[in-house]
Amino acid sequence: MSYKRVISLLPAATEIICALDSENCLVGISHECDFPDQISHLPKCTSTVIHSKQSSLEIDQMVAQQALAGLSLYQLDWELIKSLQPDLIITQDQCKVCAIHLDDLKAQIQLALGYPVAIISINPSTIDDIFLNIKEIATALSKSELAETLLEDYQDRLDLIAHKVKHVKQKPSLVFIEWLDPLMTAGHWTPSLISLAGAHGLLSNPGQNSEKITWSDLKQADPDFILISPCGFNLARIKQEIHLLQANPHWATLKAVKENRVFIADGNAFFNRPGPRIIDSAEIIAEILQVNQFYFGLEGSAWIGPISQLKV
Repeated sequence: MSYKRVISLLPAATEIICALDSENCLVGISHECDFPDQISHLPKCTSTVIHSKQSSLEIDQMVAQQALAGLSLYQLDWELIKSLQPDLIITQDQCKVCAIHLDDLKAQIQLALGYPVAIISINPSTIDDIFLNIKEIATALSKSELAETLLEDYQDRLDLIAHKVKHVKQKPSLVFIEWLDPLMTAGHWTPSLISLAGAHGLLSNPGQNSEKITWSDLKQADPDFILISPCGFNLARIKQEIHLLQANPHWATLKAVKENRVFIADGNAFFNRPGPRIIDSAEIIAEILQVNQFYFGLEGSAWIGPISQLKV
């Protein structure tokens, strides 16, 4: 069966659908779906209790409070969803912070709509999982052949990076900071992207959840590079909160800081969306680490640095 009226409650899924040349099937999206531009006119079926002006710490506290109270961070506009008459809704069951969770959807869907609706829920932990999710969505949209072509291209781009860094004799270490207050390092597929781009990722493990760390952990790891890309934060937003790191007395003692190897990358568009732009995310790391080997044209728009050169 090929679905014709799709609501995507996940930015990554929306990007996958568009990459599969199926944006004409989309009838609704989440409030976080902001790419590509041609979907911006679609009805937004969700909202959130998180405010864009809240600090990293305030957002973390809000997440904890909602979880303690057994409440979701997101609301579904069921009247709107019912009016859109979807035959497929795509969500996720990986993270209750990132987007509408499968549990929240299942609890209300039958009662709210009054008819059965197909659900695809993605839960990737690795690059391979992301590829499988693309195949699953492609099957639902009768785009399997196009998906195979896309995935071959994605794999070729990853293989190019892996081939060029294969003979790097001294691989630098890198800590990827996914949240600023409290400090968190990126898990899931990101450690594999780091390794593929020619570095040793510290304080995180492939396929595992993101982890809270202490400043002592960061000081002990003392990486050669630090890449800062908080989930949901674009470059401008990251620069607003860089002072949280710079104010800590440990910051100036870190090797990456002293040797001018701290960079920031757009954590809203890249790394944290398990879809087509995960490939661009690998290219970002490669450009930063192997400046003489790679040029993908991402500097300035997707990442900037070193941090000492930034006006913050």
